[in-house]
Amino acid sequence: MTRSFRAERVPKVVLDRVLDRARRVPSAGNSQGYDFVVLEGPQTARYWEATLSPEGREAFRWQGLLAAPVVITVWADPQAYLRRYSQPDKTKTGLGESLDAWTTPYWLVDGAFAAMALQLAAIDEGLGVLFFGMFEHSEDVANALGVPNDRVPVGSIALGFPDPDAEEPGRSAHNDRRSFEGSVGSVVHRGGW
Repeated sequence: MTRSFRAERVPKVVLDRVLDRARRVPSAGNSQGYDFVVLEGPQTARYWEATLSPEGREAFRWQGLLAAPVVITVWADPQAYLRRYSQPDKTKTGLGESLDAWTTPYWLVDGAFAAMALQLAAIDEGLGVLFFGMFEHSEDVANALGVPNDRVPVGSIALGFPDPDAEEPGRSAHNDRRSFEGSVGSVVHRGGW
């Protein structure tokens, strides 16, 4: 995770390569129910103005985050899943009838996959990234960016070249990772829980 960025512009060809890789992630029924709103350079101020007051920006602990040359918001489109699952090859699932038919909101799962793929592609390009939520500001962000009312926020991604001289670990950095396997609380459970 990168919380401090250099203001250096990310070349369009690099950013487009990252976005192209992210848009190709698998999705339920190939619904592709996610969108990216990409803010570059001075456009990023629109994001920060929607999420932090001027006083909040001034007092913000992660000033280097505000310098990120790219901010991407990821949005899910639940209606894309209803449209796709209303098509003849999917109607027998019953998932095209209503969003309530979905026991798991795959529009959020797929949006999260796209966000993760975007981050991994950016890292492969030598960029730093930070994923963070919009939380109580999602409506303000949507309004500031002209996002359609039927979209659901997945999260935000700051992206750019890391500033290693200004990097400071986050508050959670000292928390240990769960063990791989073989102990109480491990992540991997082979053959069953």
